[in-house]
Amino acid sequence: MTAPQIISNPKRAVRVERLHREMQRQGITDYKLWPSITIPDKPTRASISKAHKQIVEWAANEGIEEVCIFEDDIFFPAADGWQYFLSNKPTEYDLYLVGLSRGDIENGITRRYSGQFGYFIHERYYETFLRTDERMDIDGGQNGRGVFKVCYPFAAFCYPGFSENAKGVVDYSHLLKGREVHGFGLIDSKEDAHRFSLLANTIGAS
Repeated sequence: MTAPQIISNPKRAVRVERLHREMQRQGITDYKLWPSITIPDKPTRASISKAHKQIVEWAANEGIEEVCIFEDDIFFPAADGWQYFLSNKPTEYDLYLVGLSRGDIENGITRRYSGQFGYFIHERYYETFLRTDERMDIDGGQNGRGVFKVCYPFAAFCYPGFSENAKGVVDYSHLLKGREVHGFGLIDSKEDAHRFSLLANTIGAS
């Protein structure tokens, strides 16, 4: 299923509005918002894991071959970023990531990564994904369990802003040093990372 299934906290109106603008900018008209989940008395990572799993479980129950999942802070620097991501989708994969925060990439594949802001998941990996230990972060919990292919140059990253997981405002642009991002180019210095952050904030506010 190409239509993105997007995890979003309806209480964060500014973030939701930015998400709708981002989808409009990418020409994505068919998408569904899934409310974020809060599990009382458990670490935030458990709630985030459950929020991702609810979509995968739905896809499995519906017999959907593959499903695209976004977190609501996804940011495509290029106006054609979504189409670029789709056009580079491999025929075989367990997870196909729009980009990542941390992790080595070799021949388009990563075994360990962080950053679950946008990805396709194939039905062959549903069961494994649903068995992820919710005491672990949903991304770190995948390490070494499947074939994880990465769109490179990255199609997307995450907007700077409030993080439910970090419980504060974060900007991970510095983690892009040494990476190339479609619509921006190579980020080779702190200055490049700063320019990327400024671009994200400018587009996100427009």
